[in-house]
Amino acid sequence: MKAFNTVLLSLFVLFISVECSRTSHDQSGSLLPSKIEADSGQQTAKGYVFHDKNNNLIKDSEEKGISGIIVSNGADLVQTDESGMYEIPVSEDAIVFVIKPANWKTPVDENNLPQFFYRHNTSGYPENYTFPGEEPTGALPEFINFPLYPSPSPEQFKIAVFGDTQPYNIEQVDFIAEDIVTELIGRSDIAFGLTMGDIVGDHLDLFNPLNEAVGKIGLPWYNVMGNHDINYMSPNDELSDETYERVYGPATYAFEYGKVNFIVMDDIIHESEAGSHNYTGGLSEDQIMFIRNYLATVPKENLVVLNMHIPFETGMEGYDSYRDEDQKAIFELMKEFPHTLSISAHTHIHDNIFFHKDSSAWLQEKPHHHYNTGTTCGSWWTGFRGETDIPHTMMRDGTPNGYSIISFDGNQYITDWIVAGSSENHKMNIHVPRGIEAGSSDTVLLTVNFFNGSVESDVQYRIDGLTEWKTMNQAFEYDPYFMKLVQRWKNIINLGFQEQWENDTEASKTKFPGYKIPRPEKCTHIWQANIGSEWPAGRHLIEVKATDRYGRTFIDYHPMRVVK
Repeated sequence: MKAFNTVLLSLFVLFISVECSRTSHDQSGSLLPSKIEADSGQQTAKGYVFHDKNNNLIKDSEEKGISGIIVSNGADLVQTDESGMYEIPVSEDAIVFVIKPANWKTPVDENNLPQFFYRHNTSGYPENYTFPGEEPTGALPEFINFPLYPSPSPEQFKIAVFGDTQPYNIEQVDFIAEDIVTELIGRSDIAFGLTMGDIVGDHLDLFNPLNEAVGKIGLPWYNVMGNHDINYMSPNDELSDETYERVYGPATYAFEYGKVNFIVMDDIIHESEAGSHNYTGGLSEDQIMFIRNYLATVPKENLVVLNMHIPFETGMEGYDSYRDEDQKAIFELMKEFPHTLSISAHTHIHDNIFFHKDSSAWLQEKPHHHYNTGTTCGSWWTGFRGETDIPHTMMRDGTPNGYSIISFDGNQYITDWIVAGSSENHKMNIHVPRGIEAGSSDTVLLTVNFFNGSVESDVQYRIDGLTEWKTMNQAFEYDPYFMKLVQRWKNIINLGFQEQWENDTEASKTKFPGYKIPRPEKCTHIWQANIGSEWPAGRHLIEVKATDRYGRTFIDYHPMRVVK
């Protein structure tokens, strides 16, 4: 269900022509009305946004409404009046939701999923669905009230970001719980978490088991819809998110922390044919309307963060990006905001992409940073199982699986990639041949995969006591370690080991301890240097210094053995 469009023309013109100075829940200076009249065939949803002082989720007579809180139906926006009341039109299939202000928080359910919405569906979901959507909700309630709770809103905070958790069975949910969740439990320095789509891998009955696992982290956890989260039995795009919405609420929404405005977008356009797995990246008119209307309320000095599954651009064969017209529409809406970031996942590689005014549809002189976060599931939980019985699952660009931590300070931010099961200081992998022959004419290639590196990074090396610092060259190449994993898998298959395993009576009682490694992709964060072979025999130490786009420097080491 994509929300319908009922915005009055006069209000629309007002939204795009005047800058709003709204702050938190103070409606002073707001352009939003508290009431929009319903059109023919629509109903009016009304209610209060209130301070739930006794935490019972019910608006008791002594509990006051909160003024200036934005409520939406997915396209239209209203803002609560002095008594905390709103009125907004809805169709027979709609979601009404509140946009969480920076200094308030919403309730969460038993799995820490934010409860900021009401689902209204008079007819339920299509009968052919394998995975259920929303059951008919009956008549629209007289009041749809939203409880909020006061919450400190520091300008400095961190969030955890998962790309593509994507389990295809319950054991892979266990992988996530054991490999990722356990090391985040107890993190008091993180405000909330966000999964960037492909929450599950087509099997939508895994939503709840995964929510139970991730919920153990103990943080409010927001979600983005991915192409593997849609209901493929839908006859059209409108109904393709019915199952997602039953569990998570609206697929396009917004919320606020500190001086950061987060906009979540369902950018999966499902082909209008039941059973089809075809899709493209883009947005509906109602989604663009919602973003336009919401941005009209956002202070220009704030940081606007767009959250999506399919990136604006991939440059990868077989991966669709946005429809050009939709990307242009979003960039047009962002042109007045000097502080922006967009986050995606989808491609199972870790990447920093920059959109420039002279080479893209971006309209500002300052380039736009699009952060394509790596994936929690790595390469779909593939590869051989390690000592913890979890697959190696390195991403195809040589980035180990893990998650992102993004630190915010006012309208500024810093992104970090955290390798699962490793130290937070693990920022790069260094590769050099073992047993270099001294004085040979061979090319000796030093390769550094600086996971969160970009065109705005600098990487240098030196060899202890033998060289000064030397600059390495950024190269668009395959990661050498991942290439070894691919070749190792091919050798295992070609030698018939998997076939022998599966044909052996005893061994076949358990599954073969590995799954096909996918094809490699060239990496955007590789640096290389030919260090030659003119070295004294013995063991030496290579020191690598990598500086990221934020000016931070990281040091790592790798031994080098030279033989006569």
